[in-house]
Amino acid sequence: MTAPATSALRRGACPSLSAPMQTGDGLLVRLRPAAPALTGEDLLVLAGLAREHGNGLIEITARGNLQLRGLTEASVPRLAAGLFAAGIVPQAGVAIEIPPLSGIDPSETADATPFADVLRKAIAAASLTLAPKLAIVVDGGGVLSLADMVADIRLDALADGAGWRLSVGGDRRTVRPVAVLPAECAIAGTMAVVAHLATIGPAARGRDLDAAALAAQFGAVPGPAFCEVLPSHPLGIHRIGGESLLGIAPAYGQMQADRLAALVQGLAACGASEFRLAPHRALLVRGLSGERLAAAQACADREGFWCAETAPGRFISICAGAAGCASARFDTRAAADAVVAEAGGLLDGSLDVHISGCPKGCAHPARAAVTLCGTAAGVGLVLDGRASDAPAATLPAGDLKPAIQRIGTLLRARRMEGETAKSLIDRTAPAALISAYQGQQ
Repeated sequence: MTAPATSALRRGACPSLSAPMQTGDGLLVRLRPAAPALTGEDLLVLAGLAREHGNGLIEITARGNLQLRGLTEASVPRLAAGLFAAGIVPQAGVAIEIPPLSGIDPSETADATPFADVLRKAIAAASLTLAPKLAIVVDGGGVLSLADMVADIRLDALADGAGWRLSVGGDRRTVRPVAVLPAECAIAGTMAVVAHLATIGPAARGRDLDAAALAAQFGAVPGPAFCEVLPSHPLGIHRIGGESLLGIAPAYGQMQADRLAALVQGLAACGASEFRLAPHRALLVRGLSGERLAAAQACADREGFWCAETAPGRFISICAGAAGCASARFDTRAAADAVVAEAGGLLDGSLDVHISGCPKGCAHPARAAVTLCGTAAGVGLVLDGRASDAPAATLPAGDLKPAIQRIGTLLRARRMEGETAKSLIDRTAPAALISAYQGQQ
């Protein structure tokens, strides 16, 4: 194992076993197992490796990847050796994402797995230089489709299962359609778009593509985007064919290795046989009989995992915070708990809330309606911006909880019946939020 590649230390590169990323708590490795599912033993091995070679903190990302934190240059090779010995092979190459239940969900339009496998091999064989964070979605539909996942290139199965719609730069609602391709032409058509990206440059993404020009090359006049059909959220109980699956998530996407091990052991006692990583920081559990679902949910709750779609904290993005990262200026998890308790009206899913330990904004690089960001001067409030933006107001970390309480009180007093958080924030003057944050009401 060589030293971490310089590219992995820059924003825009994906941390991996071969190129881990330096963070405030050491090196971070992100991996997606190549196998569609993990066994309980696999997860116990991962928990043990996280304790032995890192700081024991494991995360599931918004796109359903695993992250292990607190590694060192010396421990990364040992982690890789441990994964290899356990038969846990990380997916390599361009990220090609498919629904977590591909191949086992009878309601899906098409099984995306074989298509994604062929496409992955074709891209590897082409030896193209592509953007490190390039993301391709192959969505066969089903209960947990990837309709809401943004991608540089999307392939959505046609309703009759006879082909794929090729689009670029967005989720199923916002993408720019390029062509409708029969199944036998879909790989070649996708590779033409991938090759075009490579000609633009090594940092080119879907947003850089001219969809109209691509459509003209295909001789197509693309129709409108698919009708918006939002997928079910992974949390909770799902009926797939004749079986029940339980979707759970570590609180805020973060879990200590010991908690993961206790969860796996408890769920195994309830009959769990398989675990699948899923978007929205979730884990899908198979093998639970109907009469053991309640016991499995109680086990998840006991170990600090969410297992209901109504968990309000799932609408907050947080980083490891001061408890796990030397760059962080305050306890992000405690702040998130305060937002849930005191300003829960923000958490209806209509807007983004971001709590960042420092201006790097690792957990949510995009803009958010409300961001709390740690700085040398304290915790800053950023409205409709990124963690790196200048805060509108800053308070000492010790004054943060009362500030959150004041914002919650203001918003509850102003909210109209049935109003979304986004509408409420949009019509509330920034000066009012800033005054509440500073205690100047």
